[in-house]
Amino acid sequence: MALAVVQSLLVFCGAVALLTEALSPFYLLRRGPLLLCWGAILVAAIRFRPRPALPARPQLLDALLLGGIGAIALVIGLVAVASPPNSADALAYHLPRVVYWAQSGSVEFFPTHYLNQVMLPPLAEYIMLHTYILSGGDHYVNLVQFLGFLGSLAAVSLVARSLGAGRRGQIIAALFCATLPNGILQASGAKNDYLLAFFLAAMVYFALERRPLWLGLSLGLALLTKATAWLFAPALLAGVFTPSLLRGAPLIAACVLLLNGPQYWRNYVFSGSPFGYDSAHGDGLFRWRNESLGLRPTLSNLLRHLSDQLGARSEAWNQGVYRAVVRAHQWIGADPDDPNTTWRWSRFEPPRNTNHETNAPNRWHLLLLAAAALPLLSLPRLCQTYYAGIVLGFLLFCFYLKWQPFMARLELPLFVAAAPLAGLLAERYFPAPAQALLCLFLLNNARPYLFENWTRPLTGPRSILRTSRDDNYFSDMQQWNNQPAFLRAVELVRQSGCGMVGIDNSIYQVEYPFQALLRQANPVVRFVHTPAAVRPCAVLCLNCAGREDKVALYRDVGPPIAVDRFLLFLP
Repeated sequence: MALAVVQSLLVFCGAVALLTEALSPFYLLRRGPLLLCWGAILVAAIRFRPRPALPARPQLLDALLLGGIGAIALVIGLVAVASPPNSADALAYHLPRVVYWAQSGSVEFFPTHYLNQVMLPPLAEYIMLHTYILSGGDHYVNLVQFLGFLGSLAAVSLVARSLGAGRRGQIIAALFCATLPNGILQASGAKNDYLLAFFLAAMVYFALERRPLWLGLSLGLALLTKATAWLFAPALLAGVFTPSLLRGAPLIAACVLLLNGPQYWRNYVFSGSPFGYDSAHGDGLFRWRNESLGLRPTLSNLLRHLSDQLGARSEAWNQGVYRAVVRAHQWIGADPDDPNTTWRWSRFEPPRNTNHETNAPNRWHLLLLAAAALPLLSLPRLCQTYYAGIVLGFLLFCFYLKWQPFMARLELPLFVAAAPLAGLLAERYFPAPAQALLCLFLLNNARPYLFENWTRPLTGPRSILRTSRDDNYFSDMQQWNNQPAFLRAVELVRQSGCGMVGIDNSIYQVEYPFQALLRQANPVVRFVHTPAAVRPCAVLCLNCAGREDKVALYRDVGPPIAVDRFLLFLP
C-alpha cells in the first residue's frame, strides 16, 4: 500500500512537470486544455490502476499508533484547506509566480525585480498553478505541502523496511516523521520543503531497492523542487550507495535532464547559469552562499544551526545554549556574527521555541537522533553509512549556505530522512511498553504545533475557523502592520475600474495579498511588474512613500495617492 502511494504521487508530480512544460510554449496553461489533459490521465489511471494487497490486521498498539498518525494528518489537512496561503515567503514569490503564469498561460520568465519569482526551482508552484487554474483561485494550494507530508509518511516506512525494520518499526518511523514540529507547521502551508522531503525519502528507498528509473524520477523531481536538493541528495545517495547503481546512471541522468532541462535552459538564457543568479536580486547583496568556504565557517554554521534546533520554552535553557555556542566560537576563533557567513542584517541570538513554520525547532527529535548514534554501531553497516549520509548532508548545508534566523525549515528533509533509523532502533531495542511511551511522548509534544500554529491557528481568538479568509492572508505580516494599506489600495483600484495594474516590488516584495483581494473584486484584472512595456492604468508602488524617484517614474500614470507606506498612481 505504501509503495502504491509513493509511486502514484511520483507519477502525478512527474505528469504535472511534463504537462506544464509541454503546454507552456503554446500558451495553453488554461482551464480547458488542463481539464482535457487531466481527464485523459485520470481515465488512464483508472484503467491501469494497480491492485494493492490487503494489509494484515494490525496489533492493538500498532492500530493505536496508526490512529495517532491519522489524527495528525486529519488536523493538518483541515488547516490546509481552511486557511489561505499566508507565510510571507509564499506571498512574496511562491504565489505571485503562479499568478503571472496563470494570466499568461505560460511559465516563461516575466519581468520582475524579485528574481526568486522566476529563477528558483518551480515544481511546487507548477502543482499550485494547476489547482489555481482549475479551481479559479488559491483554495487548494496548501495541499501541495500536505501531499508532501503524506508521501513522506509512506516513503519513510518503506525505507525503514528496506533497512530491516518490521511492521512496528515502520509505523514508529512514520510517527516520528508525523510528529516533527516544524513539519506539522509546514505541512499546511504553501512552501516546498515537505515536498522536497518526500522526493528525497523516495529517492533513498529506490536506491536501496536498486530501481534506477524510479530513483531518477525521484531525484529529478527533488532537484526541480528546491535547490537545497543539490546539498542533500548526493549525501543521502552516498549513504546508501552500491556499485550496482552505476549501471543505472545514464537512465537516472536522463530523468533529471528531462524534468529539469527546460528550467535550466530558461535560467541559462536569463543569467548565463542553469541555476540563475546567486542572490534574489541578481546583485550579490543577499547572496545565499558563504562568502568564504572552509572548516571554520562550516563549524560556525553547524553550531548555530544546532542551537536553533534546541530552542525550548525555558529562557534559562535558551540562554545557556546561546552562551555555550558563543564560547565555542571563541574557542575555534570565529565570530558568530561574521558577515561572510551570516545573512545580511541578521545577528545570532539565543534559540527560541516558536510555533512558526520558518524556525520552529525539532528539539526532541534531534536529541533522540543524537542518542541513536551509539546503538547504531550494533546495526548492519548500511544503517551506519546511511546515518553518516544524513550527517554529511547537514555538513554540506553548513559548508555552503549562510546562516540566517529562519533556516530551521530548510533542514526538515534531513529529519524526515532520519525517521526510518528512529523506527528501526525503537523496534530493536525498546520493549513494547517503552515503544508506547516514546510514541505517546512524541504525540503529546505535537499538540501545540497542531492547534496553535502562529499563522494558521485552530484555537484561540485568531482561529482560522473564526476569522475571515481575507484577514488570514495577513497573519504572517503583523510586523509590518500594513493590512489597512492593502485593503485601501484594493478598494481604490476596484473603484477606478482599471483592468491592467502595475506593481513595483523593487523595495517590498510581498505583493500577493493585493493580487488575491483585487482578483476577488475583479476576476479578469491583470498584473504586470513596472516599469513595463505595457502601459498599466494604475501602479501600486509598495513601500515607496517618500521616494521622489518613484513619483517621477510614474507621474505619467497619474498623481500619487499616499496609502500609508504605499504609493498608488491613478489617472
